[in-house]
Amino acid sequence: MDRCPPPDGGTDEPQPRDPLTGLKTRTALRTSIESAVALSRRGQGRLGLIMLDLDRFKVINYGYSERCGDLLIRQVGELVEEVVGRRGQVGRWGGQEFMCMLPDACPETTDMTAEQIRLAIESMSVDADGYRIQTSASFGTACYPDDASSAEQLIAASGAAMYQAKNSGRNRVMHADVLHGQVFGHGRLLDAALREQRVVSAYQPIVALESGAVVAEEALARVVSPDQPPLAAGYFIEAARQLQVTYRIDRAIILQVIERCVNLLQTGSKLLHFVNISANLLRHPKVVTEILDSARSHCSACSELLGTVKPLVIEITERELLHDLDATLDMLRPFLDFGLRLALDDFGSGYSSFKYLADLPFSFVKIEGTLIQRIHEPRVRNIIQGIQKVSADLGLVTVAEFVENKEVADAVGELGIDWGQGYYYGKPEIVG
Repeated sequence: MDRCPPPDGGTDEPQPRDPLTGLKTRTALRTSIESAVALSRRGQGRLGLIMLDLDRFKVINYGYSERCGDLLIRQVGELVEEVVGRRGQVGRWGGQEFMCMLPDACPETTDMTAEQIRLAIESMSVDADGYRIQTSASFGTACYPDDASSAEQLIAASGAAMYQAKNSGRNRVMHADVLHGQVFGHGRLLDAALREQRVVSAYQPIVALESGAVVAEEALARVVSPDQPPLAAGYFIEAARQLQVTYRIDRAIILQVIERCVNLLQTGSKLLHFVNISANLLRHPKVVTEILDSARSHCSACSELLGTVKPLVIEITERELLHDLDATLDMLRPFLDFGLRLALDDFGSGYSSFKYLADLPFSFVKIEGTLIQRIHEPRVRNIIQGIQKVSADLGLVTVAEFVENKEVADAVGELGIDWGQGYYYGKPEIVG
């Protein structure tokens, strides 16, 4: 690889700052990246990006305390800014993620800087509340124009490389060129499907266990093509996460669900409609506004059938929730103010499910499917029974996922779980 000069410094102009770390915000840094790519297109240098994510942060944040987690994030931010210095700009990208922008940096320099940061984080320790906390981080790097043809693609490439670093064992640097196979192949397929409106909803029924009546449905993303069977989300969703385009899938599915919801309301249907959203969508307020504008427009056609609470429920998983729950609630507020309700999906799969029930206004709890599949094990049955009791005490509706046969359906019904979802009641089907 050709040698290249070290990256030069960034701008000193005032920019919005993250209140915890004092670093640039995600929005401010994204604007800087877009400007730098525009300059590079005019022949004014290259651009390197480094995305890093602290490893096993939830263990620290909830195993010690949120104060310890905040202190760690703040000190890591200071360390990253110190290593990068005047060579570039550093921002807090979200939660425990940071982004470094290196003007005039080639792949070699970008990777070298990432490795310097990695070693510095690995060697640091934080003293908090009597604990000595050490951590590591996973890094993804990408350069313009080597790895991408736009700012959005460059950001996605660095994020995808970072996820690959995590999946490969954490505490390492990976460059985006390792991903030009499956991830980007799936990304191209998904991009084409979104442009051609071939990302569609498949609807799976949700049944009230006491009455056996269908009371709701969940919309699940599928990619359709003329010459092959529909592709389930499991085929492409990980690539979408790594490339940070899940918000585009969310947008496509939610807009379809809004239209279906209104059409069914006008036939007298009382079904609820569950749809998944990602943290990636919440970080795109313009898309959220577009979705809600569409909802308002459609709802005006059947306003006499609607009350303050709408029949649309947005599901979010624990892994999608941000470290800062106040920030998460602020991002969810437009949906809540419009009258949508929240469901916590995959309950029981993470470190802090009960904390989320305490701090966020959920109305539904969807119990993680692998727990439901093990319901005949005494210990697991007791765990599920505990979830049901807590949910009932909080006035929350429980939904058992992955109900695939009568034995499981009977077992969850005996525990008082409200609703069931799974192949026993019906497979997801594309309508229309």
